[in-house]
Order: sequence, then C-alpha cells, then structure tokens
Amino acid sequence: MTIRRSAGIRPSPRRWLFAVCLAASVLAVRTRAADEVSLPDNLARSARAAATSEHNAHYLAKFATDGKIPLPGSTSEDRDAAWCVLKAKTGDAADFTLEWDQPVAVAEIVYFGRTSWFMQECFKGYEVYLDGAVQSAAKGTLKMIHGPQRIAIPPARANKITIKFLNSYGGYNPGAAEIMVFGQQLSRQQAALLHRLSGAVEIAGVDQVTPGALRELIEWMQKTHGPAYPQADGQLTQLAALGPRDDDEAQQQLARLQRDVLLSGVDQLLVIKRHEITASHVYTYHYEGQQNGGGLYVARLHEPDAPPIELVASPEGQILDCDLSYDGTQVLFSWRRKTGDGYHLWTVNIDGRGLKQLTDGPWHDYNGCWLPDGGIAFLSTRAPQFAYCWHAPVGVLHRMAADGSNVVRLSANYLNDFTPVVLEDGRLIYTRWEYVDKPAIPIQSLWTINPDGTGLAGYFGNRVLSPGTFMEARQIPGTTKILCTLTGHNGPTRGAIGVVDRSRGVNAQAAIENITPDTPLLPVDKGNGNTNGSKLYGGPMPLDARRFLVSARGPVLVRDLAGTCVSLALARPDDGQQYFCATPVRPRMRPPVIPTRLPADSAAQEPIATLYLQDVYAGLSPTVPRGEVKAIRVVREMQKTVRIDPSLRAFGFQFPVISCGATYAGKDVIGEVDVNPDGSAYFQVPSGVPLYFMALDRDGRAVQRMRSFTHFMPGEVQGCIGCHESRLDSPLRQLAGLGLEPKELQPPEWGGGGFDYARIVQPVLDQHCVPCHHPHDPTNTIDLTGDKTDWFNVSYDVLARERQGGRGTSYVNWIPTYNGQEWNILQVAPKTWGSPQSKLADVILSGHPDAAGKPQVKLNDAERRRILAWIDLNVPYYGSSETAHPNAPGCRQMVPKDLDAILADVSKRRCAECHRDGAFPRREWTRITNPQLNSFLLAPLAQSAGGTQRCGKPVFADAQDPDYRAILATFTPVLERLAKTPRMDMPGAQPSCKVNRSCQ
Repeated sequence: MTIRRSAGIRPSPRRWLFAVCLAASVLAVRTRAADEVSLPDNLARSARAAATSEHNAHYLAKFATDGKIPLPGSTSEDRDAAWCVLKAKTGDAADFTLEWDQPVAVAEIVYFGRTSWFMQECFKGYEVYLDGAVQSAAKGTLKMIHGPQRIAIPPARANKITIKFLNSYGGYNPGAAEIMVFGQQLSRQQAALLHRLSGAVEIAGVDQVTPGALRELIEWMQKTHGPAYPQADGQLTQLAALGPRDDDEAQQQLARLQRDVLLSGVDQLLVIKRHEITASHVYTYHYEGQQNGGGLYVARLHEPDAPPIELVASPEGQILDCDLSYDGTQVLFSWRRKTGDGYHLWTVNIDGRGLKQLTDGPWHDYNGCWLPDGGIAFLSTRAPQFAYCWHAPVGVLHRMAADGSNVVRLSANYLNDFTPVVLEDGRLIYTRWEYVDKPAIPIQSLWTINPDGTGLAGYFGNRVLSPGTFMEARQIPGTTKILCTLTGHNGPTRGAIGVVDRSRGVNAQAAIENITPDTPLLPVDKGNGNTNGSKLYGGPMPLDARRFLVSARGPVLVRDLAGTCVSLALARPDDGQQYFCATPVRPRMRPPVIPTRLPADSAAQEPIATLYLQDVYAGLSPTVPRGEVKAIRVVREMQKTVRIDPSLRAFGFQFPVISCGATYAGKDVIGEVDVNPDGSAYFQVPSGVPLYFMALDRDGRAVQRMRSFTHFMPGEVQGCIGCHESRLDSPLRQLAGLGLEPKELQPPEWGGGGFDYARIVQPVLDQHCVPCHHPHDPTNTIDLTGDKTDWFNVSYDVLARERQGGRGTSYVNWIPTYNGQEWNILQVAPKTWGSPQSKLADVILSGHPDAAGKPQVKLNDAERRRILAWIDLNVPYYGSSETAHPNAPGCRQMVPKDLDAILADVSKRRCAECHRDGAFPRREWTRITNPQLNSFLLAPLAQSAGGTQRCGKPVFADAQDPDYRAILATFTPVLERLAKTPRMDMPGAQPSCKVNRSCQ
C-alpha cells in the first residue's frame, strides 16, 4: 500500500500504549492532513509465545505479544503487560519462541526492552533461529534503551522463530515489553511511527512539516531578527521548491529545513545527561532518586555524527542542573559527586577546563543561577528544617559571591523554594511552596524577590488549584510573559509547558495557556493540585519570543509556542539516560543590577524590618466597614525542626502532630499593633522569619487572615496596599515625608514562643469552665478539663477534634488541611473562618448566658483574647514540632497497648445485655492521665463508688472489681513511660536528643 507522511499522532492517555490493534490487520493513524501511515500485520499477535523462563503468572511470554508497551519508569504498569525471566533461578539468559500452525513470511523482528522499572532489564546479546536451523538467521547486540530495536532477517517462510537472549545489562529480571514480527522490512515512516507509538517520542508532529506554518515562522524571524537572520531568503526559496513535493527525500529535506529554522542562532547546546529522577513529590528532586552516571556535555547540533563533548563526567554521582554565565563562557552546576554526598555548586569553563567546587557541607546546595552583579543565587538545605507533611530537607533561596564566599539567606520560607532564575528587569523569579492554614498539595506558586532579598512579592498562582505547581519559570524575551513547567504536587518535576500572562489576573484562568495540550490541565478552581496525563515535558528554555527548547523524557525538542513547528534538536541518548537543562551556548543579555535597598551596614543591623500598611480596608470592604479593624496581629509560622518517618503520620500528614487536622505548623504570636483611623499602620517586625498578618476587631477576633506569608531582610522598609487587595492594584504611596516613627509590636500577655494550648488556653478553662464542665456531670458531654489524652488533652478533643467536619466542629470553626479539602483554599472572604464563625467565641463574648439571659461567666479581656487567638491561629495544640517521643505515632500518641482487647473481653461478658455486640460506647479520644475518669470506667461504676452510673444498674459495684482494675491496669505502663519521659504538653518535657535532624 502507499505510505503517506504523518503530520503527527495522538498519544494514548494510558501509562502503556497500544502499539498495534488487537484484532485488525493493520493500525492506521489519522494525520493532520487526513493522510495515513499504517503498519503491516504484526505476526507475533497470531503466534503461540513461550519462554524457557517466566518470572511468575504476571510476566508470562504471552504478555510480550499483547500490543501493550509500558512507558519507561512506569514501574508496576508492566504487570500483565510484559515478559521477564526469573533471574534468581535461570540467570539472565532465556529462549523466547513464537510458533504458528502454518508457515508465515518473516523479514523483520522488533524488540522492545523491559524499561518500566530499570533500563538495565533490557537484553543485550541475541541470536535468531528459524524453525530447526543450526545456523542463526541473525545475531547482534541490543541497546539499553526504551523503544523499538529492529532486527533484520533474510526474508523467509517459517513455522517457528526462536530468539536466544544471551545476556542482559545486569538488571534484576530482564525481559521484553513487546516483541513484534513483520513479513516485510518497515519503511522509514513506518519505523518512525512505531518509535512514536512506543512512547519513545510521544509528541505529535515531531519533524513533520506544515509548509504554511514554517513559512510564517521564517517571515516572522526575518522581521524580528533582521540582519542577524540573513538566511531567511534562501530558506523561503528552498521551502517554495520543496512544499509541493510529497516524496520521501523532499520530506526529509523539509524536516531538516524546519530544524535549521527553529535552531537558527544556536550551534551548540549545553546539556546534562543523567537518569530521570523518579521523585515521590515535586519538591524532593534534590534528595531522592539518585542514579549515578552521565555528566555535563556540549552537543554540536549541526554535526549529526559528532558525539557530545564531555565537560564533566559523573560516573559515581549525578548532576542535577546547570546555568550558563551571561558571557557564555562558564557553567554553574549542581553536582552530587558520589553516592552519599549532598549536591553542591561547581563551576567549569565551557571548554571543560577550570573545574572548581564552590560549596561544601552536610547539606544540599543546588538550583544555582548567575546574578547580574556577578554573584550566584541558589537553594540550600543548610538549616535543619523539614517539610511538615514529608521528611524532605527544605531548600530555600540564598545568594553568595562567585567564589562561594559571603553566603546570605534571602528566603525565610519554612517549606521548599524551587528553580530561581533572573528576569529581564533584574529580579529573581522562583517557585515557593506554602500552606498557611490550607491543604498541602497546592500551592507551589511563582514569586519574585530582589537579589538582595528585599521586595518579596507574589507573582502568579497563589490561589490556583490546578496546576498545583508552576516551576522552571523563564521570561519570554521581549515580552512580560513567562514560560514555565505546569505540573502537580506528587510525582516527578515534569508536566505540561505553559505561557503565563499575569496582566490577565494573578490567579486567572485566562492568564494560563497550556501549549502542550497532550498533558491536559484542570481549570484553576478545580482539582487537588495534582496533574495526571503523560507529563512529558520539563526545563523549557526560550530562544526568542516564538521559539523554545524543551526536554521530553529523553530527547530535546525545539518548537514554536503555537506547536505548529516541532523538531528534534537532540535525540535521546542510547544508554537509557535523558537530556536535561538544554541551554544555547552563546552570550545573552545581562539584566540590570538592582541597587540594594538595605542599609550599608545591613549585616550588622538588628533583625528588624519596617512595614507600612497603607489602608487595611483595601480588600476588606464592604464586608468589613471602616472603623471595625482596631489592630494587626503579626504571627510567625514556625518551621519543622525534626526529620520524621512519614509512616508515623496522623491527622492527615502531620508528624509530629500539631493539631487535630487544622494547622500543620506551630504558631508564634509576635505581637499586635494598633491601626490608625484611616486604616494605616507603620510598625516594626522581625526579619528573617515567615510572617503573616491578621486584622482584628475590638474584641480581638480576626476578621481576615493572610493564609500566606511574607518575610523581610534586616533593615528593609516595605509596604503593602491593604488586606487581600489585588496584586495588580495601583502602587503604594511613598513613605517619604510621613514624619512618623514606626511603632513596636506589643507582645502577647502570655509570653513568646509557640502557641501552646495547654499553657495558654487551658488555665482559662480551668478557672471559668471546669466547675460545670467536668467528667462527673451526668447531663453534659462537654468536658473541659485538662487531663491528657491519647493525642492532646480533654478540652481540646471536645472542642476541636471530636465530630469534626469540613469547617471544624460545632464549637470551633477551623480550616481543615487534610488532602481532599483543597476547596477551602478559595474561601478567602472576610469573616469566613475562625472566631467570627465559632460558637465558642460567641459564648465567651456573651458571658455564656443562662436561659434567663444572665451571664454565667465573666472572662477578662486577656482571657477572652487567648481563646479567640487560639481559634484564629487554626486551633494549634502543640507549640512546636519538637517531640519527646519521635517513634510514637504522630510523635505524640500515647495509648495503653492492651486496652482495646481487655475492654472487648469485659464488655462481651458483662455489657451485652444493653450494648449490641457487647461493645462499650467510646469517645474518639482516650483520657490517659486520671484514666479512671474515662466514660467507659465512670458510666458502669456505681455512684456510691465515685462513678456516674450512667449505665443505670451498676456494672462495677466498686473500684475493686477485678474487671475494673484490669481495665485501669492497662494504663500503668503508659503512665510510667510518661513519668519518665513527659510528652511535650506536660511539665518537665524535653525534646528528644535522638531525633533525626540531617539536612542531607
């Protein structure tokens, strides 16, 4: 049949691709021009497959002829979709046979290696035998790659093909994702189609040419680049001659022409070759998934037979990323030189000479970029802080001199920063992960900051659910738009490629253009922050306003933003590794140096910054009328200082536990400052720590909160327009001429440090509430005593933990941070959360009136503000992430080991008359201190013996009952343990000295 050119194919959304139709004789792929390319019959589909070694029932020989080709790195997706040997029993050699009832014509075999788990599970040496022949029909060496490997055999007819796989590349259980047999040699287009269908290059339209689109690109480049693009006329002439032709030679020339146009001005590429980092999360690429090999290379794009020039080899380590100096002569790169090392920053000249290490230490330094003033910005995990919902060491933005000296921390993030680069105006743009009182999967949004650490500002996406992550952002030259990777929270750092135009709104759907629709994205207000689909792309590098380079899980593509012209710039390496960080080797514009806004002696300054709030009501009206806001509260979001195994998580992904599913982080109230009648405030705040603000009414209720954070450098003077105002609003009025002195914050009367519920709130409840709300009150389940429970204390469990839902409990309104609650990120209207919506706040402010309206309690102002602050801080219980019991669930839980079993036994024998299945009624929590006051011991105990006898007829006549004592005895080991090592909410508690604080 006639084979016509294919303009592209549509990739399957599944993790494996159907390479052939299961029943049809040919697979036809519809092209953009309505032409067809089709494959001959895959004869292996009609054969009986067998092998001398099969790993188990899920990796049988027949699965290598089922038409399913799992993608590389897809791990268990090859279950029931690939064949592999049981190497432990038979070694890595095996015979694979295909047999037909009648002779078939055979001319070519295509082998697809097993690459779902490890590239090394590809076979290496092979021999092919037809029927019972003694002489092989073909033999050779297979490569360790993903995708089709063609084995030509002399055309013949045969009943049986035997492929003897002689050895492998050393993988655990080598095999085949697919084995195909064809009765004719495949044409070039058919082979290319098969390559794309295998997932080796899954991008529609690669090296396929639409003459009209190519002509328009050439004309645009001629107009834009002028004399710097002298080849335009010749290329247009060549295009005019080739366009009408449809033969193979013309199509090859068109493909070469398109590639030349797209790569105009780029002769060499700086690239990293390494294995893909199979990170569990988008923020763990700096410490997970190390696979040694590869290095730093320069590829000569217009010398197809020339191998890349090796600048730095990394046989025992891994190079993560790189950045080329503005003059194009020096490479800055992050290198984990050997297993067990951290990443550190190095430089090397573009000719491979002058290798120099810049940083060192038991941490990671990575994602470096050159600054316009000659310095270097980078991320570092050198401070012992860790992701609250995982065990990742937190890397945040720093800067240093070009020789590695004078390191200065710029970012005060308590979670990870990502991939900083410099914008054309000299600012840094980078990605920042945060979850101040919101679920953790979103938000990894774009922020800007000056190279001296001042002027932090949100750029885009801080209230966008999908995509959850904007990273690897780079400015499109000559525009105000950003090209970046759009991906999700879980999984590797690749995804779609998008153009962001913040002038259309800093969280707006209209501001995001997904230019790789084969990786689909949900709307900005939908989803949970994760991205599904093929997630092929990463590391976009703009060349001009229309062209860019991008890595595509192995190869490097060059294309236009519209996707109408796409070419292969650099083919995938043959050794199973991939190319990353493709950068043109050429000088580039050096952005202006932004003069520092800090005092000359900023290094000696007190850790204080000055903040001017222009009008707190900007963003609050009309919900909050003028005059209602009386003060601003400044809160520090505290970092997690311990590295804990995630298997110990509780209340979502808290470990150590801070709250009952509300705040992840400990909260430190720094202080408050009065707001002037015009809504302004001018005050000092600590520098170098993550801060957020609350607008308080006269009672101390937070009518609005940031749900984000900011930070300042020592000596910095910064201003903001209002509270939740649009980031595109008119600029702030100048501070000059105010003639005012900034006010100092008034610290809370309860003292500094993390907000500790047992220390700050419980004393108020003990004085005013416990006389009525105690465990012996038979008519009320509101027990507000301070006895310690399995996780917290009794009053906290009753008010905040018990019977919780999407907005907290019936007593306290709080923001759930569990996965699956991402909807609440968008609920930012004033008075939506916290004390304005809490029954407990209403009770304490009204004096808890009785039926006649007479107040029953009278808290003073300080006591009321303690409780209101606790609610508005999103109900923290523990004051910090420090723990005395790092190996306990959630690093906090204390429960009697045998309690459940003994309760079940006693209730079955003595309570079945009243309770179905003999189960004691239990609350969601268990009292640990004073365990005799648990309801399951008070209710069945006679009143005369100190119980409540809520069971009616006493089950236990007195506390000497053997079953009563057996239940109570289960608490003895826990109490002894706590007496020896108090939990962090108990007097005398000390942080464990055995906790992991490794920054690497």
